[in-house]
Amino acid sequence: MAFSTISDLDPAASQARSHDLRKRLLASESTTYATGPTGTGNGERVLVLGGTGYIGRALVPELARRGYAPVVLARGAEAAEDPAFAEAEVILGDPTRPGDVARAVDAGDTAVVISLLSGRRPNDAEECRLVDHEAVVNGIRAAVEHRVRQFIHVSDFGAYRPELIPQVYKLQVEGELMGQHHGPLPWTIIRPTAYFPYLSMTFGDVKNGLAYRIFDHGEYNVVNPIAREDLAEFITNQVLATDALGRVLPVGGPWVPENVVTLRDAGQMMFDITGRDPQWDVVPMATWDKKIARLVRIGRMSAKVRPVAYYLEAAKYWSVVDHVAPAYGERTLHGFMEKLKDREFPTGSFRERMRSGTNVMPTDI
Repeated sequence: MAFSTISDLDPAASQARSHDLRKRLLASESTTYATGPTGTGNGERVLVLGGTGYIGRALVPELARRGYAPVVLARGAEAAEDPAFAEAEVILGDPTRPGDVARAVDAGDTAVVISLLSGRRPNDAEECRLVDHEAVVNGIRAAVEHRVRQFIHVSDFGAYRPELIPQVYKLQVEGELMGQHHGPLPWTIIRPTAYFPYLSMTFGDVKNGLAYRIFDHGEYNVVNPIAREDLAEFITNQVLATDALGRVLPVGGPWVPENVVTLRDAGQMMFDITGRDPQWDVVPMATWDKKIARLVRIGRMSAKVRPVAYYLEAAKYWSVVDHVAPAYGERTLHGFMEKLKDREFPTGSFRERMRSGTNVMPTDI
């Protein structure tokens, strides 16, 4: 379950605060990071754990373009034939098995290990423990044993307010890195805000004529999501960069109107791009809280209900907690949604597609 401490929200005060935060961001210039590639490799071997996922498919080619020798630990042999990994060494193995990770690190002179590991089922506490913690720790221990020069942990901006299961484990990993619990190891922690597909998962619903769900006014929080290509460039900039060692680096996308959004703004983008008049499915937060409380009580007796309660809590979390970080990159959420405009999407509601296992997030771009 989530470890929720979010209660007694004031709708009017939250909306006013979000308006003020967005206004201040759009009137400001983020100067923490300079956008653009910095640093090139000289064939240094970089092992990417979780490299076959959404971010990895952008990071691995970026590492190769910048002169590094990327290595991917993949569960399936098909990764070796995937064009995204054409310039990478692919080693078959499972990051949840310590021996597989150690073998991948020891297979060459590994200079850097990057962990992108994240469980695919965030409502499954055991999977989160195995992937978001244990598998990452396998990488840390192998890196310590091999004396690699840097371990980069791509964490979660939610670690600033860890309410959900994966965030708790990611924060635990951060603490173990900082405390050198597994031995001396130079580290860098990156906390991205959010990715475009997560804010676009209901684009198909809107295009197919369904309403867009918001809680109350839909303006409880603000987020500046980051494109995977920009994040890949940012991560690569930190590889073997001395000023990145021992630092926690929060990062999001550009502070521009097309990318600094409330959830209502994201919904309005969808309606504008699809040429529809706005149609809102307004759910009172108080009603949602009652559903969560009821399912949490039932979940104590029924394991089948616990994942449902988690999803309701997660939906609330992502709807009310700000994810705003220093800006990097130029790609925007609006530009991402424009790429979805001419796509055909499966019919049926978001809930129906979740139940059927149909992919609800456009993760191929």
